Parts: sequence; structure tokens; C-alpha cells
Amino acid sequence: MNKNHFTAQLTKNCICRFYILPVLLICCIFLAQSVSAQSIGNWAFNGVLTGTPSTFNTVSTADYSGSVPTHSFNGGTEYFGENGWPTGVINTSMYMQFTLTPLTGYQLDISTLVLRLRRSNTGSPAGSGPTGWTLRSSLDGYTTNIATGSMTHNYADYTITPGAGFINIYTAVTFRLYGYNATVSSGGSNRFVIDNIKANGVGYLLPVRLGAFTASAAGQYVRLLYTVYQTEKNDRYFIERSVDGINFSSLHSVEEAVEAAEKNYTYTDDISLLTGIEQLFYRLRLRNKTGADTYSGIITVRIKGRQAPVKTFIRNNQLCISGIFKTGGIYKADLYTVSGMALTHISFSAVSGYNTLVLAIHKQVPAGCIIRLGNDRDYTSTTIALTN
Repeated sequence: MNKNHFTAQLTKNCICRFYILPVLLICCIFLAQSVSAQSIGNWAFNGVLTGTPSTFNTVSTADYSGSVPTHSFNGGTEYFGENGWPTGVINTSMYMQFTLTPLTGYQLDISTLVLRLRRSNTGSPAGSGPTGWTLRSSLDGYTTNIATGSMTHNYADYTITPGAGFINIYTAVTFRLYGYNATVSSGGSNRFVIDNIKANGVGYLLPVRLGAFTASAAGQYVRLLYTVYQTEKNDRYFIERSVDGINFSSLHSVEEAVEAAEKNYTYTDDISLLTGIEQLFYRLRLRNKTGADTYSGIITVRIKGRQAPVKTFIRNNQLCISGIFKTGGIYKADLYTVSGMALTHISFSAVSGYNTLVLAIHKQVPAGCIIRLGNDRDYTSTTIALTN
């Protein structure tokens, strides 16, 4: 069996066998209003390094790294880093850095970055400093080029579209702008000069966020737990059950009474009167105060358990894990390209027994990747998987 056939068959099997005892499903739902792109960060370098944020986020100061020997304003309207810029490839310790951080309860979608750059116009002939630039970010540890370009001693605006990996940003993202391939004319200064940095995008208020959704079966009961964030009064949460995964009926509902950053709820389903049933399906229905409904993913609780190995696959930019874990605790999933380059890692909790987890991957992953699961004690598992 070749690798491609094995990978496809593994992914197919993982999708089809989604049985659970106990179950851990983590599913996040984000509800947001639609707004037009706007400035979410602007650094004008008019005598100060501070930037201007939007109402949805904060911004850091923008400055050159400590490895750049000289940082200075020129006329109070532009800012330069002088000396040390490499004549060849990138020196990863030489850069300009700036950060955007969404406020608690908000997300950012970064649509474009506009950089107004040049190198020094000193020297004869005019032109000294880096001739090339590259932009990277903290999302992958500054390993991938988001964009590259060349520059002269005349200002130009460079517009960058960072792509799908920069939507749904819930935590700080830092950008580093590198200069390289420097040349210095006679009498010139090795300078990287910046007039303006602007980040455009949208910020979203997250009125309600559905966090962990957990189900575990023990004897004649199924215990369900779920967490909601950024609650609003009169939101309503429904736990629904099905015996076929298609037709659901409501078991229990809760009406939100207060606004809170985080609320936890539990419900115990008595299944003692159900006979001849080997598995049950549960989902959450969230109804906001306008009457609009949003559903969680469906989780399956297998009443009569059987042994099953841990299997992994990626679907809709979510990491899906199912199978029996010998011991409970904290595990980590590391994702790599097939060539071995690290992409991201995700920490999660599993219980002893059968688990299913659906974990959001907050960056784009390639069509094929390697998934390595492990804890700090006695378990590792490596899978080559195709994305769906």
C-alpha cells in the first residue's frame, strides 16, 4: 500500500468512526457583526514611536531591535535604523518590530499592511542601506516570509495582503520587518528608513463564545458540561439529544440572567429508560436575544464501549482526535509539514478512556502534514494525514 493510499484510507476511517466513551469535544463558535475594513493600527513616526489603535485592539510601540546600533528620527517625520544591515541574506536579529493585540472579547481580521519605506538617499551616487525587505510574524515563530520586496532611496508604499492565516486573531500578533542586501555608496549611511506603517482590517465583538463542550457516560447517566464566554442577558442555551444523529429533541434549557466573561454549566441526562441503544448524539443550540439560533458540533456517546486506537485527521482547519487514552491529563499535538518543518502546536486535556476532540487550528495548514501526539510520560503517536 503506498503512502497516499494509506493516508487517504486513514483519514476516511477517522471520519467514519466517531464513537465516544467518555467524550471530550471542544468546539468554538464565534458570532460577529459585519463591518468594513478600517485602520486597526497606524504608526506615523512623527517624533514618537507609539501607534494609533482601533477601538477593538491595542498596539505596541514600533522600533528597531537592539541589534541595530543606531535608531533616530530624521526631522521628526521619519525614523531610521542605521548600520549593521547585512550585505547578504537576512540577519534575524536585525529588524523593525510592531504588535497588534485584540482586546478581551474581540477578534481581529488583518486584511492588509501598508509599509512606506526607503533606504538612505545619502552617498554618491545617492542610495545606501538595505535594498531588500522581508516581513514575518510571530504566528509561526518568524520562519515564513509573508512578503518580500526591493526598495530604493525614494519612498514607495508597499501593500501586503497577509492571507487567511491572519483572520480570527484572538491573541497578540507581532510583525518583524527585516532589511538585507545592503549596499553603501561613497560617503553614504547604511540606513533603513520608515515613514509610516498601517494595518487595515476589521475588529469583531464576540457577543457569545461557546467554549468546551464535554460529555461522559457512566452507568445510567451521561454528564454534559459546557462553557460560554461573553454572555448577554436573555441568551438561551439548549441541550439536544438524538438516537440517530439526525432528529434531535430538546432535553434542557437555560436562560442567561447576567452578563459575564465566562459561565460554566452542567446537565446530567438520565438514560435508564432507554433500551436497546448503543450510542447517543448530543448538541448545543444557542439562541441569542434576537431569536437567531447557532449550533455546536454533534458529539457521540457510545453507551457500550469497545477498544479503539487513537486516530487523528484534519478537517475544515480543525484537528480531530478520537480513541482511547490510557491515562488522562494534558497532551500536546504538534503539527509539521511532510518535510519536517514545525507548523504549530496545540495543548489539550483528555480523560482516561475514549475521547473525541475537535480543536481549532488558528493558522492555515498544507494539504498534507504530520501530526504528533504526546504527553510528558508514556504516550506518543505519529500520523501522516491529508487535510479536508
